Amino acid sequence: MSVNSRFGQLALHPFVDRRSGNLRWVVIAAVAVAVLMVYVGGKVQFYRIGYQIEALETQKRDLERANRSLQIEASSLTAPARIEEIAVKRLGMVRPPKENIVVVKRMAAPSGHKEDRGGR
Repeated sequence: MSVNSRFGQLALHPFVDRRSGNLRWVVIAAVAVAVLMVYVGGKVQFYRIGYQIEALETQKRDLERANRSLQIEASSLTAPARIEEIAVKRLGMVRPPKENIVVVKRMAAPSGHKEDRGGR
């Protein structure tokens, strides 16, 4: 729809066209910002997970080191020589004479049968 005047033909709808053009740019900008936010959010999450993995690997190494130390300590605490030393020095036990030592050997289980170990 247009109106004739002395300046020529004036259109009444150029504002509508300009508004839809502006709206188009706003929508494009909003979509671009949303895509950028998703991208940046993904990168942030990627780095956060990377730092978590690094921290967990460090913790794993520390735990493995502590586990090795505990295994060494456990093996030294259960060493027969140490147990004998504690029995003799702290508890006052003595080694029996050789003639009082009796060695008992276990009989082999018949082939094809499992050895009975008590509780079922």
